Order: sequence, then structure tokens, then C-alpha cells
Amino acid sequence: MKFFARNNNTCEFCKAKLASYEELISHARHEHHRTIVKCSGCGKEFIHEKDRLHHQREEQERKVKNRYR
Repeated sequence: MKFFARNNNTCEFCKAKLASYEELISHARHEHHRTIVKCSGCGKEFIHEKDRLHHQREEQERKVKNRYR
């Protein structure tokens, strides 16, 4: 079941609309007691592990690309 929609910062569980993704993360943590995962490289927070993994993969690809410029 999908509880949080990043595209419009809406909590799918309670339908709360938040101004930013950061507020959605805070809402998920405090209102629904969701575990928040952090990127070990930059500290950015994510609600879902798959989003963190996607972020880290993109960051790694960016670093490799920049290395060969």
C-alpha cells in the first residue's frame, strides 16, 4: 500500500497536503511513526528505502560521470 505521494506532497494515509517534501517527511515521522531512512553520503532523508537507493544510484552515476570530464 502506498501511503505517501512525493509528486504533490500529499499524505495518502490521511490526505494531508504539505508545502514541501521535507514537511511530508516530518509529517510521516511524527504523525504516522514511519521510519525515515537517510543517505549515508549526504544525509538527505527519504520515506521509502527504494527512494534512498534510487538517490544513491543517481549520485554515484553523477560522480562517475564527473570524474571522466
